[in-house]
Amino acid sequence: MPFPALVILALAYSGLVLATLAHALRKIMPAPRAVLVAFAISAVVHAASTFLGTEPDRWFTLSLFWLLPHLLFVPILLIATRFQRP
Repeated sequence: MPFPALVILALAYSGLVLATLAHALRKIMPAPRAVLVAFAISAVVHAASTFLGTEPDRWFTLSLFWLLPHLLFVPILLIATRFQRP
């Protein structure tokens, strides 16, 4: 698969995971906290699957594959929470 397609796939997947999880958590906690908890849950799950499911020489590359898109979407979701009703 070409690299630009992988980048778009990673961004779309990260956005979908974080937005869906934050939306579900929004029903039981304030929106900014829901975004941060969604990031924490997703980071733990992705880190565990990366470190337990692959060989050590690929950990850094695969960690960047999910971490960078997640870090791009967290500020966007935090900004979006400012416009939500309490």
